[in-house]
Amino acid sequence: MDGAARDIFVISDLHIGDGGARDNFDAGKKTPQLRAFLDHVGGEGGELFVLGDFFELWQMNLSLLLVKRRALLDQLATLRLVYVPGNHDIDLAHFIDTDFLHHPFFACMRAPFVRELGGRRFRFCHGHETDPFNAGDDPGFGRMLSIFAGVFEDQNGSPLLTSGESVEDVLEQFGDSMLTIWKRSLATVHRSQGATKEVRPTSELTPAQNPDRLGEHVVGVRAELDKGEYDVTVLGHTHKPGRIGDWYFNSGSWTGPRNSFLRISPDGHVRYLEWKDGHAIEREMPVVLPEAGPGRAPAAPKNPVTAAMSAARTLFPKPTRPERSRWVLIAQGVLAISVGAGVLTISVGQGSSAGWRVLVSAFAVYALVDGALSLFGASREPTVRRLLSLVRGVASLLLGLVVLRRGYMVEVFVILVGIWAFISGALRVAASVVLKGMVESRWLFAVGAGSMLASLVLLSLPASAVLLKFALAGYLCYYGGGEFLAGIFGQRASRTASFRPAA
Repeated sequence: MDGAARDIFVISDLHIGDGGARDNFDAGKKTPQLRAFLDHVGGEGGELFVLGDFFELWQMNLSLLLVKRRALLDQLATLRLVYVPGNHDIDLAHFIDTDFLHHPFFACMRAPFVRELGGRRFRFCHGHETDPFNAGDDPGFGRMLSIFAGVFEDQNGSPLLTSGESVEDVLEQFGDSMLTIWKRSLATVHRSQGATKEVRPTSELTPAQNPDRLGEHVVGVRAELDKGEYDVTVLGHTHKPGRIGDWYFNSGSWTGPRNSFLRISPDGHVRYLEWKDGHAIEREMPVVLPEAGPGRAPAAPKNPVTAAMSAARTLFPKPTRPERSRWVLIAQGVLAISVGAGVLTISVGQGSSAGWRVLVSAFAVYALVDGALSLFGASREPTVRRLLSLVRGVASLLLGLVVLRRGYMVEVFVILVGIWAFISGALRVAASVVLKGMVESRWLFAVGAGSMLASLVLLSLPASAVLLKFALAGYLCYYGGGEFLAGIFGQRASRTASFRPAA
């Protein structure tokens, strides 16, 4: 490949789809911008490196996507091009150096590679290669999460909500916790079978899906660089453009508001630019992980009294007349409190055995009624919130039926209730945090987050009816109280209100 005296343009993480309801790239009307950018690269006589996740194959049909994007592939094939697949388009990686795909674009596919520029060795890759949970070829939890998000996007008719947030962000907010609850469930099953092996919750989301993993990502990249086979890493994967020192350069993404890319001269100088309104605009290179320098002034402490008063006003606004969805929340809250308090009273008064049987039967009835209320409340809700309510309602109905049939076994009951508590809580968090343009309620967030934490506690407890009856009764009272307060103080946000996530 002739790379002499040519500038290299680096892009990654476009996540191009087939133009349907799941296509975040097309929803942002990015195709004309990308094609203009490709013309710019060709006009500059540059070489284009596409470092992974160019296609969104976690949510799309491969053949349909390629057919729909034929014109784009034809334009790409006219450039001096290198394409390195990432984890979202890893399904193409095994076609490298084969003749299965005859379009000339795919003849440019390569595995991660090293090129010397300005006396330093630059390694070009996607960035998932050092991620132990995303480096494999097989679908993982992150892909399953994206598939589930695709179902939401189909129902919504768009990958974007009215707030401007992507539907996929709804699930990414609590995707890591979903994996945690799965691991906890497996641990409970293993304990009931007498297994001694510990099951540790781990993360399979990418740093883009879970920003808390950015530090872990950087550690992995640095560890590979320290082996001495190259001097600089150029990559994508995290959707966070910028540099770390002079050894890490990230090209960012085209899925958000910015169309970021890197331009690397033959002498190894790396510049950061953004494509906007048909022009390449050079920006100051962002710093991915800034280091705390000496003499930096600490942030001014917040006034605790003012913060407490502000929090109180947020949690306890002046109540307004509840609409239908809030009446449903109030009814569900009263139901949960009644069941929890009743079971606790009977357990204390009649002993653990009676309390346990009453708890299981009462919880099954509660789940059936609660599910019916969710389905009733969903009928007049906006699209995405309706889907969340439908999922919760169906899950509650199925839970109630299974508990009536199999729930009197302590181990089975704990797993069922633990998983339900997590799913129900996660859906409440999604409705409160991500869909704040539809429902404004910090109480709903509190009850959802508390329910998710309670699910982990329940699955961690020993399989003892004496202990579990009190824990579950207390959980129902807490959960019901939160739903009741959400119904009283939760208020419809105005249609002009801007989206602002809860802190």
